[in-house]
Amino acid sequence: MPYVIYDYAKCDGSGTCADVCPVTILEVSGNKRWCKAIDDKVENKEAVEEFHNKVEKQKNPVNVVIKNSMPDCIMCRACETSCPKEAIKIEE
Repeated sequence: MPYVIYDYAKCDGSGTCADVCPVTILEVSGNKRWCKAIDDKVENKEAVEEFHNKVEKQKNPVNVVIKNSMPDCIMCRACETSCPKEAIKIEE
């Protein structure tokens, strides 16, 4: 199962990861501050809750890393290579 891992100490919400994702599983948060996995595409719902509880309302970088289990990820790594802050990684 692929994992999409966001490091919110680095993320600047640029949205490049979401723009280049060929399977459309990433997005920019509603407040336009963070990049994130689309909630309905994440298998481990505790990761979704962690984003909404610890990151979503923050305006500044936070020391939180979230590992999203995402079965639709094709591991192309376009998100990794496009992120200007190296805030996203893909693991198997």
